[in-house]
Amino acid sequence: MPHTVKIKCNILKKDVISLNSFIDSYEGIAIVRTVDASTGSVVLYATDSSYKTVLKVLEELKNDGMHIDNISTQVSENVDEW
Repeated sequence: MPHTVKIKCNILKKDVISLNSFIDSYEGIAIVRTVDASTGSVVLYATDSSYKTVLKVLEELKNDGMHIDNISTQVSENVDEW
């Protein structure tokens, strides 16, 4: 059974929309949810088969100059627990 992986990170407030648009362009790689736009706290929900790709995308965005920090992952079979 596939699991959902929650990827938490912090980005600059000005980059929230850019990150969301960029991840959306990958069609199904993850779902982005803003936890707190004022602090740039976001969560990306991915499957256990796609989360490593999402982490690579976040790393590339960092390499291209987007401020992304405090990246952490959490796996669950039941997203409603979060």
